[in-house]
Amino acid sequence: MKLPRIVRQIGKHVVQAVPILRRHILTSTDYRVLSGADEARSAMASSGGWLAARTVERQERAYQNLIAAMKRGEPRLDFTVAAQAVAATGITKPRLIEIGCGSGYYSEVFSALLPDGVDYTGIDYSDAMIARARAGYPAAAFEVADATKLPYPDSAFDIAFNGVSLMHIVDYAAAIREAARVAGRYCILHTVPVFDHHPMMYLRKYAYGAPVVEIVFGKPELMSLCEEAGLVLERTWPCIPYDVSEITGHRSATETYLFSRKA
Repeated sequence: MKLPRIVRQIGKHVVQAVPILRRHILTSTDYRVLSGADEARSAMASSGGWLAARTVERQERAYQNLIAAMKRGEPRLDFTVAAQAVAATGITKPRLIEIGCGSGYYSEVFSALLPDGVDYTGIDYSDAMIARARAGYPAAAFEVADATKLPYPDSAFDIAFNGVSLMHIVDYAAAIREAARVAGRYCILHTVPVFDHHPMMYLRKYAYGAPVVEIVFGKPELMSLCEEAGLVLERTWPCIPYDVSEITGHRSATETYLFSRKA
């Protein structure tokens, strides 16, 4: 039974007003701008963040609803864009590594939205994430690994897919270089938060109840790093809205990028 509108409005106000409720019920809240990479590293070191099993469980519950909607034929825009980016490579059932795979739900997204699926490998630095991924998707390959030091040879995969994890990696330049190194043909950076006309900023927020670090990239700097890593931009897709201008003072959005490897 749907609650009356006034009750829902009061409930929303209470959640917003009480920090412990706000942080544990809302997906993302309590943003704060950090001074730079050093403060971001310190914030990461002092927080369990994505390493905590409780955070993993909360994120998985949120994505279970999105997966259910996808199965009903109503995929969220970021799922559709991810499949479009992979399909745009023209490779049938590509060998794809997802860098920062979380609980592995994109393995299911690709199976559902791509006619031939992908030959999927997922890595994440969080043992809790990989444990959950292995339990949920036992047929897929998952490994605990660092995005900045991938344990794979050059060109080990057709596609390196970084889906919503680059924004949480403080040493993002190294992560981009590693993605380019293991990508034999293409690299996809998916749902990347960017400013069009402002340099990158580090933020701290609560995600699924845990404090985490997040980066909003300056688009020119991001493109320059990708070019230095040997990547050539082929196509861009607008993705789900993500405007944090109330915190940063500058409008932001998310985009998905398909890069090819330089010959």
